[in-house]
Amino acid sequence: MTAADRWNAKYADWHEPGPPSEFVVGHADLLVDCATAVDLAGGAGGTALWLAEQGIDTTLVDVSERALEIARSAAGERDLLLHTICADLEADPVPTPAELTRLAASAVPQGGWHAAVCTNFLHRPLLGTLHALLAPGGIAFVLIATVDNLLYNARPGRPFLVERGELPGLCAGLEAVSFDEGWFGQRHEARLVARRAD
Repeated sequence: MTAADRWNAKYADWHEPGPPSEFVVGHADLLVDCATAVDLAGGAGGTALWLAEQGIDTTLVDVSERALEIARSAAGERDLLLHTICADLEADPVPTPAELTRLAASAVPQGGWHAAVCTNFLHRPLLGTLHALLAPGGIAFVLIATVDNLLYNARPGRPFLVERGELPGLCAGLEAVSFDEGWFGQRHEARLVARRAD
């Protein structure tokens, strides 16, 4: 079974996109001058739709065509423009901006996006290429559960968790604006906001 098959099965019974990431919403002040954004592995589009509601030209990337259908339907109901790209972000090599452009035609802005979101999805090679997806000065929002989460939660499993203090080093080419690790509700998470400096 492919990743697309697994995730299409997961979203088979979904009809709504779900809520946006409170982590991203909590940093709305950093998005005031943001013109474009991409939500990577954004599932059914809860966060991507919220970004579009802020007037940001937003692209949602996910491996599940079913999840993207849900997001597109919700965008239509809300009269929002939302670009979608069906792509396997765990592919080897990780899709480059040029490859995403090929998949999406005009959805990828020249020079990169002004903001990139990657929450609850760990693929270390992808995090190492975030800077290449961003325009100079662009900002990234990355949230991943840590190994400490296993103290009270069986999922996500160990392969999908970062070590304590690991996350900033995975995002090469980005300078941290803020980095927090700790219990957020019932989950132990690493939360990074970082900018592309050059």
